[in-house]
Amino acid sequence: MVFDGRCGIIDIDDDEKTVYFDTYRTKKITGTKIGPLLGISEFSTPFKVACELAGLYPGDKANKYIDAGNILEPVLRKYVRDRSDELLLDLFPRGSLITIEEPVPKEQCGYDHFHDNKMFGGMVDGYIDVNGKRDHILEIKTSHDIEKWIDDSGRVSIVPESYMLQASLYAELSGIDGIIFLVGFLEESDYVHPERWVPTPKNTYIVIKDKLDMSGYMKEAEEWYNEYIKNGYTPEWTDKDTDVLKYLKAFDPNKKKRH
Repeated sequence: MVFDGRCGIIDIDDDEKTVYFDTYRTKKITGTKIGPLLGISEFSTPFKVACELAGLYPGDKANKYIDAGNILEPVLRKYVRDRSDELLLDLFPRGSLITIEEPVPKEQCGYDHFHDNKMFGGMVDGYIDVNGKRDHILEIKTSHDIEKWIDDSGRVSIVPESYMLQASLYAELSGIDGIIFLVGFLEESDYVHPERWVPTPKNTYIVIKDKLDMSGYMKEAEEWYNEYIKNGYTPEWTDKDTDVLKYLKAFDPNKKKRH
């Protein structure tokens, strides 16, 4: 029988809008979780993140946007590697040796590149190495909404806050100050066959950012984790959590007894 994390649910309290759970399968805070748990995300909520960190909810099902991102991450990494002299040379002193460092495969690192940190973790998309030393985090994104990335002058220079928090956490954990975002913009039609999409200077951009000061964010996230996850209960759910709550309530606690 496949393990179902919902068996760790102790109670779903409709009055308090809170789920109580066992704490034996809790997970670390990753870059994709830190923004949402602090309420900084349009795609997730603190309640949803709590359910994911508690192992009760497996996360969103794959969709065309997630699939395209997974398919195109290595394509975009190869794009910047093949054109590093053209795309990155002006960012570093003349004569610098620039290389793109591949991330350790997820199967080999247990889906975590930061095993030395007990609270925070996750996986980077790569590093920009300069003269043999890691210099910038490489954060690869795909998007169908270029307007969110364009500044008042029409340049692609804005990074959504949740993405900045994600990359800044990984930069902080890596001891690096700089982030290079590599963003490929797709049309809706590209999501039918994302494997056919080809990065070009017209649809792919580099945005350079200094990492955020993460001390306050990480302190707040750790306090949130200690309050909710370690004590075995979630923040209150909201109307945005309907699908997660429906999934949790669909669990039959007697199912495991019948197998």
